[in-house]
Amino acid sequence: PAKAAPPAASAAPRIPGVDGRGLADSSGVVPQNTAQRPAGWKPWQARLKAPALGCSAGEKVLVCRTTDGRYEALDPADGHRLWDVAAARDTPDDTYVTGKGFPFTAGNATAPTVHDGSAVLVADGSLQVRDARSGAVRWEKPAVGPQGFWATRPVVADGIVFAATNVAEDALNVRAALTAFSLADGRTLWSEELTNGETSFAERRAYEPVAYAGGVVYALSQGGLVSYDGRTGTQLGQVEPDARECVVVQVLGPSAYCTAGGPGSGPGRGTGPTLHVLDARTLAPRAALPGDLGTTAPTAVGPRAVVAFDGGLRILDPRTGGTLASFPAERAPSGLAQSWSSPLLAGDQVVYADYSALHTVRLGADGKPGDPEVVPVPGAPGPRAEEEYHDPDYGDLVGKQIRPPEVLPVGGIAYVVFDKGAVASVALPDSPGDKE
Repeated sequence: PAKAAPPAASAAPRIPGVDGRGLADSSGVVPQNTAQRPAGWKPWQARLKAPALGCSAGEKVLVCRTTDGRYEALDPADGHRLWDVAAARDTPDDTYVTGKGFPFTAGNATAPTVHDGSAVLVADGSLQVRDARSGAVRWEKPAVGPQGFWATRPVVADGIVFAATNVAEDALNVRAALTAFSLADGRTLWSEELTNGETSFAERRAYEPVAYAGGVVYALSQGGLVSYDGRTGTQLGQVEPDARECVVVQVLGPSAYCTAGGPGSGPGRGTGPTLHVLDARTLAPRAALPGDLGTTAPTAVGPRAVVAFDGGLRILDPRTGGTLASFPAERAPSGLAQSWSSPLLAGDQVVYADYSALHTVRLGADGKPGDPEVVPVPGAPGPRAEEEYHDPDYGDLVGKQIRPPEVLPVGGIAYVVFDKGAVASVALPDSPGDKE
């Protein structure tokens, strides 16, 4: 008799959407399921009407905010434009950094969040949930803020939209809150204040949600990172003083990782940041990190590998803290500038891009890295000369600066968005269709 066919391998989970931080948990780990590849997909190129400033992609749409405060939505199958959102009225036509270092995003537009059939964003002062394919507004809520920070985005998970909102006693006393809305109909589920009162210039931060995992939503408050029950708003924890400078959190299972400080600000040798490992619910400190992990600023934290990028790609063992592999980044020719996206863990590959190509490193079942692969990206701009980006009336214009590309991996495809607005879609190595 004929042999029975072997059981099919279990498919990776479907992801609702991805941005430069990965999924809602911000861990940088993005499972790849080729069932999420759009029907009829082939590699494509497109161009946005203005430089990109934060994008998100899913099965049904790729949405990018642009530096002039607009949004453009592309079809992930072939790159054609599906819809767009105009910039807010009476706003400068570029995003800039003031002379005092304060960021201003044109139109106070947030980075978008794609979640299954929805695109969630803040445009012209309102939180909007739009149909992913048509762009039609399903519901919107006014007076959402504070905005201006480039990385600001709504966090969407488990049928809930988490966003920063304003609480105003009067025109001079505006406080920030974390508010949870029903994704289906916009009902307010709960709201908790993140600031105690008017904040000084030195205290200005993006007080907002930063991640969601395992029923817990994380936000940056005036007292540092806090955790809430996502459905009830009950506060579960807050970081201790030594981790108060953490502004982002990456969640993996029972642990949350947050980075404080930057180069030169770490303890001891003073050569790097401090990575804290916390309880994922209460944010109480957990055991010390081994090896070099404690002074690492990871871009992705997975069960088999921790990924960081500091002048080159570094892959560490999360159990021992030892470096499994490091690969120097290719530098630009003299007189030209180069930049790199934050590496993500896309399935069993580390993935990132520079101005010329997509770079991947496959991890073995034991986490051991293989050899790096380079996938040329059609339409990539290549290293370029720095433009003059200072405007005497506003400050440093972001649209003219050298900024990192973004890589959004979905269904074995990488959508690569370059800062000047070039967009390409290519298959990840060894994915079906990558030879087309």
